Amino acid sequence: MDPATHPFDPEQAPRVVREVVCSLDPESGRPRAAWSTLSVAQALAERYGEWAGRWTGSVGRTADAGTVIEDLEPGGGGDDLAFEARRYTRILLRWRAWLEELASLFSQFACAPDAPEAERRRVRERGVGSVVALVVERTGAGEVWCGECAAALAWFLETTGLPPDEAEELADMAVDAEFESWIVPGVDALSRVSAIIEEHTPRG
Repeated sequence: MDPATHPFDPEQAPRVVREVVCSLDPESGRPRAAWSTLSVAQALAERYGEWAGRWTGSVGRTADAGTVIEDLEPGGGGDDLAFEARRYTRILLRWRAWLEELASLFSQFACAPDAPEAERRRVRERGVGSVVALVVERTGAGEVWCGECAAALAWFLETTGLPPDEAEELADMAVDAEFESWIVPGVDALSRVSAIIEEHTPRG
């Protein structure tokens, strides 16, 4: 998911996305955009890397949905391929911008490759508040913001050396334990989540 490992030219995105939405889905034989969002996401991942297909579930139809991407333009439809090309281009560009924003934040808490585990634990504890604050700012702590928060925290934990599966499990557990939909977490909830993550002992 690290943007630094996946070069991306935003000026070429409209052309690439247009080709993707008009290409035929191998299962249905129909244009991908007329078949399913998943088909479009899979094709974008094939073109750009896994990061480009990970926005599914992070696009909301209303401003208070709690997702990191708001998709508010009305009209169009699966068979209007020109509309869908514009729509998916916007989604891809916003998703890329979100990943770059996260990566910039994570770099502020970067560990040296040979950092001892005690230091990594302190970095995890210090970074939690900043990651949560950024997600709240983007999502407004709406209906499904907890899922977005867990995903961002998992990616952050990966940058501190936790394996992906372990990072995802820890982030999900901490968020489920302390955060709720429609509620901006207070100081106490943030402190408890930070403590859960800091106290975690990596497996193996």
